[in-house]
Amino acid sequence: MDKATEKLKGMATKLGRTERRLHVSEDKYRQLVENADCIILRISKNGEITFFSEFAQRFYGYTAKEILGKHIIGTIIPKGDSFGKNLAKIAKDIKKLPGFYAASENENICKNGRKVWVSWANKAILDEDGNGAEILCVGHDITERKQMENELRLLATVVRNSNDAITVQDLKGNIISWNLGAERIYGYTKAEALKMNISRIVPSHRHNEITTLAERVMKGEKIELFETQHIAKNNRILDISLTITLLKDENGKPFAITTTERDITERRRLEKEILDITERERELIGQEIHDSMGQVLTGIAVKCKGLALKLGGQSSKEMEDALAISKLASKAISQARDIAKMLYPVDIQTGGLVSALKTLASDSAEVMGVTCRFRCGKSASVKNLVEAKQIYRIAQEAITNAVRHGKATIISISLRLTEKGTLLTIENNGLDFPELPPNRKGFGLKIMEYRTDLIGGSLDIRKRNKGGTIVTVRFRTDDRELNKE
Repeated sequence: MDKATEKLKGMATKLGRTERRLHVSEDKYRQLVENADCIILRISKNGEITFFSEFAQRFYGYTAKEILGKHIIGTIIPKGDSFGKNLAKIAKDIKKLPGFYAASENENICKNGRKVWVSWANKAILDEDGNGAEILCVGHDITERKQMENELRLLATVVRNSNDAITVQDLKGNIISWNLGAERIYGYTKAEALKMNISRIVPSHRHNEITTLAERVMKGEKIELFETQHIAKNNRILDISLTITLLKDENGKPFAITTTERDITERRRLEKEILDITERERELIGQEIHDSMGQVLTGIAVKCKGLALKLGGQSSKEMEDALAISKLASKAISQARDIAKMLYPVDIQTGGLVSALKTLASDSAEVMGVTCRFRCGKSASVKNLVEAKQIYRIAQEAITNAVRHGKATIISISLRLTEKGTLLTIENNGLDFPELPPNRKGFGLKIMEYRTDLIGGSLDIRKRNKGGTIVTVRFRTDDRELNKE
């Protein structure tokens, strides 16, 4: 009997220790669950919430008293959700197919109506017979991730379907992304483009441009609306407006370059057509002023002078008036000829660009009341009439801007041949040229840039060291003789 009692006491002691350890374990488990930075809840196979952690209460806005015993559908899961409809089946099958139900993502709803996305890890809680009695669900808020995914999908759709070519290249120029716009503009499929370097779509004489632009963007410079030329698969030259952005990783290290390229070939064609029409109208008006108006004014001057001679023996006052009218008419003839020369530079077609620029300098000095000189290197000549006209108009615009906006009194024009091409320089002593963003440039400056692009040149406008502005146009001359446009 004593042995049996001792044995029972020993068993009771062990049982007590086990219960204490169990209580300690339960306390630790409870603290772990309550302090966990995630949603923890238990659901009966009928869909009733039997446990709702403190984090879940804070996340959804329900207290335990409000939520326990309530059905999961219509509280935290919207009506119609497939997960909520199939809880009984899930509880039954989760044991058989644990991998199928182990994880899920669905949209939830908070007490205040705010919609959230939650990623769930689900595990069956079995009864004594091994059947699914409840489901333990551990969830994490993935709302921000879902929003980012949606934004990325939207952005990807916009990029993919954009009319502009949007490309991404690694730092060596190898193409790693090529959208539908790029396929349409350049004619290369995505599969073809991903095997190419960006230099494939850049004409050989512009390959140095790739390096220059890459260096500028790597230094942090923003390249926006840079106008250049690219070449399509069918060898067609395209006018392109280019915007370049440097891509960096999470550590701020550059890893790629993205470009947005807009085909402006048709716009350029229309601009050139407008410019050509304007040029023809200027020439027509210049000819009309020189020929028709000049003849009329000359006739008036001659008639008035003849009238003065007839009136010589009568009234000296009337004779003086006739002579004054004759002088005014002669002055008007001179001014009309000056205007005609500015509108229609005949010297370009007869004596070439050098002669036309020399005349432009002397006429500008006379008409505008400034000092304007022209210097030319011995070998500098532009025989291509189209190029010559564009260079003349650029110089004319630069002089007009210098006097009208820069208040210049001394202007110097020079034309010389260098190893890199022909160089036209217009310097003035007026106001310093202001640094303007592309969207603030005046019409005159834009026209100068456009004329320079037409002849494949480069335009540079900057402050002069001594004050004032220096305009430089560098271009390759085409020495073919052209008598007509």
